[in-house]
Amino acid sequence: MGGRAGSGGDRRCDRRPLVAARGAPAGDGRGGLRPRARHRLEPGDRPPHGGIVTSEATRSLKVNVWSPLPPSPSGIADYVAESLPALARHLDLHLVAEAPETVAARLREQFPVFPTEAAPEADLELYHLGNSPAHAWVYRAACARPGVAVLHDWSLHHLVLCETVERGDVGGYLREMRRAHGETGTFVGRQVARALGGELLPALFPLNDRVLEGSLAVVGLTDYVRSRAARRLPGRPVLHLPHHLCLPLDPPPTRAEARRALGLPDEWLVVTAPGLATAAKRLDLAVRAAARLRADHPRLRLVVAGEVDPALPLADWVAGAGLGDAFRSTGRLSLEDFERHLCAADVVLSLRFPTHGEMSGALVRALGVGRPVVVSAGTPAADEFPEGIVAPIDPGPREEEELVAVLGRLLADARLREDMGRLARAHVREHHDLDASAAGLAAFLREAAAASAPLRRQILADRAAEGGLLGYLMEEVRWGARDLGLSRLPMDLDELLGALAGRQS
Repeated sequence: MGGRAGSGGDRRCDRRPLVAARGAPAGDGRGGLRPRARHRLEPGDRPPHGGIVTSEATRSLKVNVWSPLPPSPSGIADYVAESLPALARHLDLHLVAEAPETVAARLREQFPVFPTEAAPEADLELYHLGNSPAHAWVYRAACARPGVAVLHDWSLHHLVLCETVERGDVGGYLREMRRAHGETGTFVGRQVARALGGELLPALFPLNDRVLEGSLAVVGLTDYVRSRAARRLPGRPVLHLPHHLCLPLDPPPTRAEARRALGLPDEWLVVTAPGLATAAKRLDLAVRAAARLRADHPRLRLVVAGEVDPALPLADWVAGAGLGDAFRSTGRLSLEDFERHLCAADVVLSLRFPTHGEMSGALVRALGVGRPVVVSAGTPAADEFPEGIVAPIDPGPREEEELVAVLGRLLADARLREDMGRLARAHVREHHDLDASAAGLAAFLREAAAASAPLRRQILADRAAEGGLLGYLMEEVRWGARDLGLSRLPMDLDELLGALAGRQS
């Protein structure tokens, strides 16, 4: 998930030790760029945001929230901070942080913040997990203490890779790959451990088994995550919680107001790529497409609204395409200026391939301020929204040609841009409301807590054998059972394998 500049989607290792959501059916948007007028929402229909008000009737459920928090440069940190006041109207929240003293003062004033080693007793642990090293401490806690996992990414491969290979534990990584994917996982893991896997193999071989198996329930921000979690954990509570919309400037500024604040000329045609610039954002294609379109649209400017991964040769791409002064990169932005850049755009680019099942916070904000957005087809960014809300581009051999055609069509037709933006704004404000999201999550957590006792005992019993010969044998048999589609068949493995293992632990 990406939020603002420099946040979300950062896969680099720093080497430091129940129910589907309501709404219109999702599609991949392949019916063309003509939007269908199917959403209408008046400003008065949105519930007002307010301060933290907790009723006595719902105060009893005590929840520990484990997550990076601002000022951490993470889109997930922003997401959690945005949701806390609304969630606190329904639950008694305590925050758990790796370094409580570094958490933003405004959060420390509103909520008790505890270090990991002093997390208080709670009715439920809520773990926010993303596919980056910043979540390693949350991952370790989720594997040790059963709770509810909020998976911002389906694949946690990069996180596990950094916790193992990047620390010199190649054997540990290969064990995780075999545990999750059998012999094929071992083979693929050897290639990835040698840095031969690129970006695609880690996306195709997710590593999330330990978190899933140790979770009392799972929350996914996309149906991509929900459907896979439900298949992997049949019978266990799973919730699809659409990524909420939260705008620091609401109502958002007009395009003209945003450009004045940012010093961007009114006459420019601005294509904005928001968030941390990484290889998955397809910016090499965006740069070439923008350069090609300049012949027909000399006022076109490509803006990267966020930080740039130091490993990304973005400057070389710009120079090679001859884009010159038609390109701008802002560096890290405040959330307010980040929103202004979205409002200042004529078209927003939210390409991402390969996907790890994430939903971009920048994409939701761009739709929420009423901008047409171009996304990668076949990813949650396309599949989560009804046809006509976003413009999908196939991430295949003709991706650049398709991007040039779609961008050119949007840049040439201001009416089409306005129609798409209007539909996007109405849809997101209706189906991604922050207060409704918090209420839905709170209700799900109460249900999960009420049914958690037997599942918690089962999870802890299964973990008792980990680390010894019995644990190894149990993992091998479980993998074989999953491969045969028998993951939920009661097998009494402890009794069957205990004698063979000599009751070693």
